[in-house]
Amino acid sequence: MKSAFKHIPWPLQKQILYRLGLGAAVLLITAALLFSHMDLFSVLSCAGILLFCCVSAFFLFRRAVIGDYVVIRGKCLSVALTAVRKRTKMIVLKTEENHTLQVMIKQRLKKIRAGAQVTLYVAASMPVYEKEQAHLLHSYLAIETKGGDRDE
Repeated sequence: MKSAFKHIPWPLQKQILYRLGLGAAVLLITAALLFSHMDLFSVLSCAGILLFCCVSAFFLFRRAVIGDYVVIRGKCLSVALTAVRKRTKMIVLKTEENHTLQVMIKQRLKKIRAGAQVTLYVAASMPVYEKEQAHLLHSYLAIETKGGDRDE
């Protein structure tokens, strides 16, 4: 199992570790709630979140080990930001196959700028929709960015 984990690409490994770390943090919160309040509802809700995190990490690990994902590489053409906090909400990529792909960002990214090289790890069963002259992708497993004029 450890050798299989080492063969998974780093962005997917990071997502698995993030989900397991979140599960471990929830486990500590559950233990603290159990010892301090003895509130069954709080403990059960935390246990549910813990179970979700562990199952999510397991299924992502399984998907990565069997290779049930697609890697999409491309260059970022433009970035759309949210109005208030100026966070990245969508990027437009020009893929290696010369397709235009709009990706809805579901996590916080450091300042990604036009010109950055982006690698997306997408589930093989993920639907891609057509929108005008581009393809639209609503979700992905992991994302990796390199280059461009981003601030670190």
